Amino acid sequence: MAQHRAIVIGTGFGGAVSACRLAQAGFAVTVLERGRRYDQEVPQFPQGPPDQWLWKKTGGMYDVRPIDQMRVVQSAAYGGGSLIYANVHLRAPAEVFARGWPEGYSREALDPYYDLVAYMLDVQPITRSPGGLPPKTRQMVEALSRLGRGGQLFYPPLALNFSDDPTLRPNKFGVLQGGCARCGECTLGCPHRARNTLDMNYLALAERAGAVMRTQCEVTLIEPLSGAEGRRYRVTYRDHGRGGQALSEEAEHVFVCGGSLNSTELLLRCREAGAMRQLSDQLGAGYSGNGDMLALGFDVAAPFEPDGGPPITTGVVYTRPGGRDAGWFLIEDGGFPRQLWPILRLARPHTHWRSRLFAALHRPWTPAAGPPTADVLDEIVEAASKQEPPAITPEEMRHTAAFFVMGRDLANGRIELVKGGRKLSVRWDVASNLLLYSVAERLAQDIVTQLRGNYAVSPFWRFAHLPITVHSLGGCRMGDNAADGVTSGLGEVFNYPDLFVLDGSILPAATGVNPAHTIAAVAERNIERIIRRITRQEGWTAPERAHATPYADPLTAIAIPAEGTSPPRHSGLGLKFRERLAGSWERLPEGAAAGRAAPRPVRLHLRITISYLARFISDPAHPAVVTGTLFAEGLTARRTAIKEGVWNLFADTGTGPDREIRYVLPFYGDGGLRFTLRGARVFRSRGVAALWRMWREGAALPFRIQEGDDEQGRVVGEGITRLRPIDVVHLLLSFRVPGGRVLPDKTRAVFGFLAFFFRSLLQIALGRS
Repeated sequence: MAQHRAIVIGTGFGGAVSACRLAQAGFAVTVLERGRRYDQEVPQFPQGPPDQWLWKKTGGMYDVRPIDQMRVVQSAAYGGGSLIYANVHLRAPAEVFARGWPEGYSREALDPYYDLVAYMLDVQPITRSPGGLPPKTRQMVEALSRLGRGGQLFYPPLALNFSDDPTLRPNKFGVLQGGCARCGECTLGCPHRARNTLDMNYLALAERAGAVMRTQCEVTLIEPLSGAEGRRYRVTYRDHGRGGQALSEEAEHVFVCGGSLNSTELLLRCREAGAMRQLSDQLGAGYSGNGDMLALGFDVAAPFEPDGGPPITTGVVYTRPGGRDAGWFLIEDGGFPRQLWPILRLARPHTHWRSRLFAALHRPWTPAAGPPTADVLDEIVEAASKQEPPAITPEEMRHTAAFFVMGRDLANGRIELVKGGRKLSVRWDVASNLLLYSVAERLAQDIVTQLRGNYAVSPFWRFAHLPITVHSLGGCRMGDNAADGVTSGLGEVFNYPDLFVLDGSILPAATGVNPAHTIAAVAERNIERIIRRITRQEGWTAPERAHATPYADPLTAIAIPAEGTSPPRHSGLGLKFRERLAGSWERLPEGAAAGRAAPRPVRLHLRITISYLARFISDPAHPAVVTGTLFAEGLTARRTAIKEGVWNLFADTGTGPDREIRYVLPFYGDGGLRFTLRGARVFRSRGVAALWRMWREGAALPFRIQEGDDEQGRVVGEGITRLRPIDVVHLLLSFRVPGGRVLPDKTRAVFGFLAFFFRSLLQIALGRS
């Protein structure tokens, strides 16, 4: 009988490493994974429409979560994120570990564990492939060379078997694998078993060493227990394979490895339930989307063949050590399977975006509806996800390029429970991270220009400034004490001995690169130390450590000039300003006999952010993001935060040349109820002589307040606010220019915006809009 018992929650990079090493060290290990296990001999990976891949729909491997100010994509399957990621294994540069990491961490100290992970996953670049470079790789290399960025180009190590032999043969761990057929389906689960996913190595070794694997088991609660046998933990879970039956297991050692979002949510719910009241106040803090952004190039000159070969094969480093455009990010070429085409084509730039997007919902677009808000975009994407993939790759798709951005964002988000603990929320400050996003957009546009294509971003970013991340980090970050973090440098939860978190949630900052390699290396480092502490075997080490040799990470070889890499060719400045509006509102009667309530005061303090001024002006929707606060007496006891707000300048009203400044402002009222304030300041064609009258009319903002996010929600009240002359003065004095270092930059941005504003106003007056 094993001396020590452990429960591992999750089978991603942290969980697979933990389960493998604990089992090899003689622990009795039970692994609980909420997702299903795909048969190794005949893996039944999804091939139909994307909605058939979803965890919430069919128990599929994709868990897509639209959470407030971030759209998150993660995995739910045996093997975790390794089943849907792009195979990339890059090491975090040395300077990353100086950004809030606890004592004992450095790139030099972590390198031996990076080497071990590289051995376990057998990583190698696309240049080792016997089939040569795919078309998109060659085009990326040529485009970067023309931009003068060939010195910062790299080929990332990939966890792939590049053999051109399709025959299934045992790998070095005795698991059957075939060679890469360049089918482009890496992110759906490889039908040829060529990807070195975690079930091909770590998890296979764990099971061989005695670990018990229980899939479709979703953990809901962890409770510390004390008794004659000492401290133990009870782990309660729902067995979805048995109709959701509630079961529990007990162990002395528990390892939470569900990923940033899930691990943080689990601990938050444990605290909410009263099981762990001593968790650090830092729980949920330090969330990062790793600077993720998706960019696209439509109609590129030569076939990009995005579904040919691995998703990512090459990339470029951008870094500015200080001053203008400071930051670090990577842009990597992106491939995608044809099954995703119905969704990605929604981002195609087109003057008639309205009819195209609303057609996905099978309902007509009306000018009054305005550009799609975040909730409408979610509906549109869901509708598109039900479309069958094309039988063959359409020509339009063959000429579409995709690019994935990862960068060092500020990791200043927060994961929390709202609505009395019923709903998970992510607070993300887009404005403070805007410089990173803006510069990344400009460099991506440079690359698309070299490919002679049309640049585009995701509709979520274009219309609502909502990032999409596949690399959630933080929430249970490591620290030297409970005041700085949730876990110690070992991943042990402060105030709860032998409860560990070993996944991306403990990383204290964005890595700026694909984070899987760092998550696995940190888990290797920590589990080695944990096993030594528990077993008191100071010399214990992973059996494969003796075979791991130093691996040359390609980023290390890149020479970065002292002044940083050159700025993008596309000039890009943002603009931020504040707007104050005050007025009154009336609650509408709910019954026939009820009368209208007396007017009550309402105040709006808004922060309007334009990430990329040139794109804002050229986009017919002229969209910007709105945050700030709202107070409506009788609906909010105090000022409440506005999240995911959308502001559109001079939007089409559908009545000739008239235009309006449109506001869509979601907020929570008392009791956690969700409302949306929708209003528009209308500017009607009056002729040049009546410009002042037109301005006075346009200063009024009539609005309605509706329940929920849907524009069809029940109207609970109506009102009006006004922009007073003193408010206009405050607005003009509040202009700030992200990305502008010197006065000419700032002047150019402010006057460029004002020139566009007054030119548009004049065109409306003349009836020429």
